[in-house]
Amino acid sequence: MAAFARHSVDFGGKRMQDAFSAENELIERVCVELKSRGKLSPRLKEELHELFGDRFTNGWELAVSKKVRRYEFAPSGRVVWAVQGRKSEYQVMPDIPFCYCDDYYFRVMDRKRGLCYHLIAQRIAAALHQFEDIPKKDSQYSFVTARWRAREANGG
Repeated sequence: MAAFARHSVDFGGKRMQDAFSAENELIERVCVELKSRGKLSPRLKEELHELFGDRFTNGWELAVSKKVRRYEFAPSGRVVWAVQGRKSEYQVMPDIPFCYCDDYYFRVMDRKRGLCYHLIAQRIAAALHQFEDIPKKDSQYSFVTARWRAREANGG
């Protein structure tokens, strides 16, 4: 397992991990455990509920109900991830991590949170290999991604 540095911020003399670092470190531990064991230990589930609250529950439900889609384009091998949330389907970029949802824009960008539940869902689904795998041709890339570009161009 890779070692992760803990980042902290000083608030009135108290050392507190910032949300981004704490949440990303925990989700990485979750992915390692899911990949190796296929399930979560009770201790890790408790940590997830304490740190993420409903975001973990919502993300888990999306992942296990296959609301996560992985579009793989050929022959380039380009991969685009999407998660069907309550309001819409959102493109997520797990390597950055980034999501186009309002929670990401208003809470993650303001560093109140580290991850939205769509990113949590994608990470869990990828670790469990429980996602809808959709092969596409490179020539279909613009068509597949147009819906997310159109939503952004129209103000979300």
